[in-house]
Amino acid sequence: MSTSFAVAGVVDPGRLGLLTRRTLLALGPLWLLLAANDVVFNLDPVRTALTAPVIVAVLVQHTRLVRRAVPPRAVGREPGAGPPEGQGYGPRRPSAAEWRWSLALLAVAVATWGEMADRPYTALDWAMVPGAMTAALALSLPARTRRRLLTAVALVCAVLGEAVAQWRHETPGLLPGVPAATGAGMLLFVAAVELVLLRLWRAVVEAEQVREATADLAVAEERMRFAADLHDLQGHRLQAITLKGELAERLIGRSDHEARAQLREITELARTALEESRAVVHGYRSASLGTELANAVGLLEAAGIRTAVDGDAERVPHQLQPAFAALVREGVTNILRHSRARHCRITVTADAGRVRVLLCNDGAPAHPATDRGGSGRGNGSGLAGLRERFHAIGGHVGTTTHPDGRFELAGHTDREVPA
Repeated sequence: MSTSFAVAGVVDPGRLGLLTRRTLLALGPLWLLLAANDVVFNLDPVRTALTAPVIVAVLVQHTRLVRRAVPPRAVGREPGAGPPEGQGYGPRRPSAAEWRWSLALLAVAVATWGEMADRPYTALDWAMVPGAMTAALALSLPARTRRRLLTAVALVCAVLGEAVAQWRHETPGLLPGVPAATGAGMLLFVAAVELVLLRLWRAVVEAEQVREATADLAVAEERMRFAADLHDLQGHRLQAITLKGELAERLIGRSDHEARAQLREITELARTALEESRAVVHGYRSASLGTELANAVGLLEAAGIRTAVDGDAERVPHQLQPAFAALVREGVTNILRHSRARHCRITVTADAGRVRVLLCNDGAPAHPATDRGGSGRGNGSGLAGLRERFHAIGGHVGTTTHPDGRFELAGHTDREVPA
């Protein structure tokens, strides 16, 4: 019998975010390649000397502004690392000096476009120069300021291009309005493409934040459930022990007989509390393997991790199920807290007295971190507890990290424990 759990495929936010960022960075050279082609093949030496530095400066500044607007570490971060020091998930605003330099370069780019606007076959190419500069500036601006910037620059390009074309009269066949439409239209097109990619990048970042929050919430809810059960069970017992201890302290030297009676009651309450605590922990740890697998699928699904379970948990002997249920619980906690997993496979094998459960996930960090809270990879106390538990039943727990980012947690035993 084989049971399979799977959720619909999801896009890896880290990869999509990095792809979007690289696309934005690549657009600058793409926009300016057309104008650069005109510089190389069509312009006279004087115009080449004047325009080539403008193209290079716009390309450099476009790259710098995109890198600021789309931080490289907002997605694809190590689990639990948090945003970089002094940096959130949003764009990093350029400094005042960089704003002044960018606006001055934008003015030069618009003037360069005006100089070329009367050339009908290359005016479209040169409109990319102010377009790339305007789009890069717009990436780091709020929506209202961005609209004002785009409107203002588009109007300036339209008026300037039309005025220069009509004033020179060097191209009689150039229809009125063509330079204006070319300048404004291409500028808005370039800005629209980059802003759409920016919006996609921000959506990816938000999805990554939701995924991390969901994973943390799943772990926290399980801890809260156990803490609430323990508190509800033991709170009143500990309060009674406290009160009786204070009473016994006051009775010492005044009525030793009554003080001893109170101490006996304290001892009995403490013994009862200890037994109840052990019962709670045993009940928490003794969940069946099938139940733990279902819980694991639910937690991983909530975190957006595609999950499959192969094998039949019912074939695992009853005496061994608590240990393997703990293995699954520990492995799932590790996946949620210490990896950027997108896929996980849990394999249950029970044959001829040998039982093996294997959890394999991708997205493991290159240097597994030790968990300080009780559930970690490496030498974490969670795995140490698992090894002790499996040693008691003649079993073994092992971990393997592969170079391709796969992490395996396996537990197996070759014999059953007595009933």
